[in-house]
Amino acid sequence: MELEGQEGRNIFLSLDNLLEILGNPTRRIILSKLAKIPLGASELAASFGKKISRQAIHSQLKMLSDSGIIESFGDDPRNIKYRLKSNLSLRINITPDYYNINYNIVKVDETRENLEFKNTGFDLDYQKLRTTNKKFRFLGEKIKIIEQNLRNLEEERNELIHSKECFIVELKNVMTEQYEDTFSTKEQPNLEKEIFYTLFYDPVKYFKRINIDKLLDDMFFSEMGPIRRDQHKVSIRHLLRDLSNLMDFLREDEDDWFFEI
Repeated sequence: MELEGQEGRNIFLSLDNLLEILGNPTRRIILSKLAKIPLGASELAASFGKKISRQAIHSQLKMLSDSGIIESFGDDPRNIKYRLKSNLSLRINITPDYYNINYNIVKVDETRENLEFKNTGFDLDYQKLRTTNKKFRFLGEKIKIIEQNLRNLEEERNELIHSKECFIVELKNVMTEQYEDTFSTKEQPNLEKEIFYTLFYDPVKYFKRINIDKLLDDMFFSEMGPIRRDQHKVSIRHLLRDLSNLMDFLREDEDDWFFEI
């Protein structure tokens, strides 16, 4: 498993909370609407008709605000609007032989300098356009091209994920053929194999020096208390030593472990 935040920034919302928020269809609709235009609670309630009460809308807005995803603004208490205040992305891949979650959530930079049109590289062409209709056509065409490029990237990504899964399946086949008898004599054969596959899920993360704490997190031992976590840390070190006796690309050097793939 892989959990990543944007490099150099602290994630202020846990994955569990994020999934809980996005798991609610009403909250997803609210976020979709606020991504287009700022809206007040009464406007949002009206868009749902009689399906959801205004009180329920206020409750959802409070949860999204408390989570730091949206914010309210306006000086008139009778005309408070809401807008998004975070950049958020979530990608989940689960197959019979692969499990990956990658998410990103950071608060929007107040200056918004990174969203200036001049940064697109099309500023000079755009400035030559004189009519509003031509500007609309220009912007729409660029958005259409970007959307198509994103779809192409998604298709390429799906092909890469498929190839990765094929390699993982073959990796498991080799493990079964070569070491199944060895693992059958172990006290914790499944845990030993889980460690091995966790390293191969993302060799980039563990390339060269292995961070034992990251390995514990990726195997969900971080959910345990500190005592049990430390106990598993000792067990994992012993199991790494057993694996290194079988495979020459995994070795121990004093208190460090190295994954030389």
